Amino acid sequence: MSTDFAPPAPPEAVAPAARRPWWKRPNFVGLFMAVTTFGWALTPSLLPRPWIFEGVIAGLGAALGYGLGCLISWLIRLTPLREPGPKVKTWAWRILAVWGVALVVTNLLLGTYWQNGVRRAVGFEDEGYGWAVVVGLVAIPTAIGAVYVGKGIRRFNRWIGSRLDRWLPAPVAFLAAALIIALLIYLAVTDVLFRGFSAAADALYAGSLEQTADGVTQPQQPEVSGSPQSLIAWDTLGFEGRNFVSRGPTADELAAFNGEPAQTPVRVYAGLNSAGSAEARAALAVQDLERAGGFDRAALFVCGTTGTGWIEPQTANALEYEWNGDSAIVGIQYSYLPSWISTLVDVDDARAAGTAIWSAVYGKWSSLPEASRPKLFACGLSLGSFSLQAAFPDAATIAAQSDGAVFVGTPNFSQPWGAISAAREPGSPQWQPVYQGGATVRFAGVAADMAKPSGPWNDPKVLYVQHANDSVVWWSPALLAQEPDWLKEPPGPGRSPDMRWYPIITWLQVTVDQFMGVAVPQGQGHNYGDSMAEFWATVAQPPGWTDADSARLTALIPTLDNY
Repeated sequence: MSTDFAPPAPPEAVAPAARRPWWKRPNFVGLFMAVTTFGWALTPSLLPRPWIFEGVIAGLGAALGYGLGCLISWLIRLTPLREPGPKVKTWAWRILAVWGVALVVTNLLLGTYWQNGVRRAVGFEDEGYGWAVVVGLVAIPTAIGAVYVGKGIRRFNRWIGSRLDRWLPAPVAFLAAALIIALLIYLAVTDVLFRGFSAAADALYAGSLEQTADGVTQPQQPEVSGSPQSLIAWDTLGFEGRNFVSRGPTADELAAFNGEPAQTPVRVYAGLNSAGSAEARAALAVQDLERAGGFDRAALFVCGTTGTGWIEPQTANALEYEWNGDSAIVGIQYSYLPSWISTLVDVDDARAAGTAIWSAVYGKWSSLPEASRPKLFACGLSLGSFSLQAAFPDAATIAAQSDGAVFVGTPNFSQPWGAISAAREPGSPQWQPVYQGGATVRFAGVAADMAKPSGPWNDPKVLYVQHANDSVVWWSPALLAQEPDWLKEPPGPGRSPDMRWYPIITWLQVTVDQFMGVAVPQGQGHNYGDSMAEFWATVAQPPGWTDADSARLTALIPTLDNY
């Protein structure tokens, strides 16, 4: 059989198909599959995608289909099946031309319809059908480029194989060539591109350790790190550390909100330059926490930080308003890189930092008289949730060592989140599991979800906050080849009912969705700030606090300067 299923032509018009230059031989089955997978790539995922991202995904999807079609074509050629005649080939190409163009146009229009459904689910306005045009304009060169990269790799494989077959049987030679190329690609990605990427990221973001945001000045109150009285120098806190300790509500603002005298909240933070290791930063933070009177407050919150060292201001503000300043918050930095980069290069550092700060605080706290020590809580958002959860082997340990915890937007690779989700009760969805009847651990997307299930929620309360359309929570390498339970189940709030799982393509879609996680309104995707007051009021139970207070605070927080 011929190498490719190419359209026939008279012998006098062109050279035989097998002799055509490799860059001019389209594969019939490849084009058929490319049109199909192009449509798969336009199906909805968790969040709205800009046209350029959609176009790139669609182009890669088409290229993936083309490669799969070429593989199928090659496997067919290994069988004794008879090759179609010229007339059949001619009609097959004509049908593909008409059907393919029609399907591409239909899929682009459907893609716009699907995207608008996702946009409406998060409160965005619809895109016009011009969106389909620009997606197509991006997808075509992306697909062509990816196909020719694949063709180049195949040519390289043949070149290596043709030299190895002097010493090896032909099948073994070409298999060895494929393994050599796979190794070269792996080394290029991990040893060259990854290191180069890491070096570039370091060069780009390392300066943040020395930068200070406009309007941020060294605090003078002794209750915070970086003040003249602090054991931790102001210039070692890094960009996010300086933001954290210099902002937040004052005692006067808290008193005005709560209608009674308030204290200045304690905020303690150790930056990367504050000490040389996670353990040293944690020990220094505990010393400064003790100096600032943090262990004398009514409530003490240990917060995991995100990749840049950020502590979510909505959470910090909510805690301080709810406890009227009779609170302390402590965290340490393990990176200055954005979380999506930290996930690639700093996961071990994040794990070490969360374990170190919790162990140091818990060690000091547990040595204090039980009657006089503060309530102790664990908290974290995103990579900060992953970081602090690393201190706990299981849910029972969280409950045994704390007075409660709130973990928000937890990445899919986190533990014990993963084990708890996997052990959910039969019939409860993966996007909102029920674990051991909800007696200690519960999952919520909005405040009303905390009432599910209807049985008692005992103290200490452990709460996982996650949205059904948060790509940070649902992204996993397993999406490449395995359909997750959350896609088999009826969709949770905010997720399109039209979303389906496709190998590799769904992984690409959800990967891109992570970049859009905070580009959607509050209460959607990876944005949780509008509910933090209610979540923490339920878990921590500040004395005298009411639902009406939570409603007032929820309305106030977006108006604050450090929101």
